[in-house]
Amino acid sequence: MEKIFGSSPPMNYLIYALNPNKMIGLNFNAKNPNNYAGSEFLKKTFLSLPLIGSFHGGGQNINLETIIKYQPDLILVWEDDMLVEKVKSEINKTKIPTITLPFRKVEDMPRAIKFAGAIINEEKRGDILSAYAQKVINEIIAALKNTKPLRYYYAEGTDGLSTECASSFHVEALNFAGGENVHKCQQSGVLGLEKINFEALIAYDPDVIIVQNALVFNEVAENPLWQHLMAVKNKNIHLVPNNPFNWIDRPPSFMRIIGIEWLTKLFHPKEYTIDLHQRVAEFYELYLGVKPTDEEIKKLLGEK
Repeated sequence: MEKIFGSSPPMNYLIYALNPNKMIGLNFNAKNPNNYAGSEFLKKTFLSLPLIGSFHGGGQNINLETIIKYQPDLILVWEDDMLVEKVKSEINKTKIPTITLPFRKVEDMPRAIKFAGAIINEEKRGDILSAYAQKVINEIIAALKNTKPLRYYYAEGTDGLSTECASSFHVEALNFAGGENVHKCQQSGVLGLEKINFEALIAYDPDVIIVQNALVFNEVAENPLWQHLMAVKNKNIHLVPNNPFNWIDRPPSFMRIIGIEWLTKLFHPKEYTIDLHQRVAEFYELYLGVKPTDEEIKKLLGEK
């Protein structure tokens, strides 16, 4: 198989990790507030791919005629997607073969990577990436065995007052890394981004704040209201790395493998004592085919 499309961002980015030359198009603009898409970490072919679209509200609406135009040999569908039945029903109209993969839970990723690799004739690559992901997952599980979860708030939206429910797939990485979401609710839609008011956030008073993108981070850091929160007073607010793709969410892609290492190191540094710089270098070389410099790694991590 030479031409593959992912009907959702997590599936499309998975194709990139396995073989970027088999991608036929993107779900949304490569460069956006949550994904920096720096050319130093990406193949030029990726940045020039056409925008085909997605079934999800966060991307450009997909046009089945456009999919047919590019004639993929296979479409990967995200099994855990809240829209999965609609997606499969629509794609079936094209008569293009589909395979569904579980990719919501962090623990499912190694199996999904291995399976996808076998399906698209990248079996050796899939096995290597899967084994690495499983190693990381096993290490984190062992490190967190006797730890108490750290209470976090996940700040999104332009004002930082959009967030996710504790059970949302958008915070799977944070939960896996030994965090406990302070916002308990039932996800109201596919996009998430549940609105809360500042009074609720004051009442939550989380131990740590994880910030989705730079616009939100600036709001959190500069707005005097946020100074009432213990996490802000203690400077325990952290911006999610997003170059070339977001490490934990939007989309929740294979980048979560390095994302859970970053988060676990933040949440439980005494128990998880890895050399994060070394792990970033390893991950980027293996999954993205690039060798970041020490300065690039510091920049990725927001270090001075």
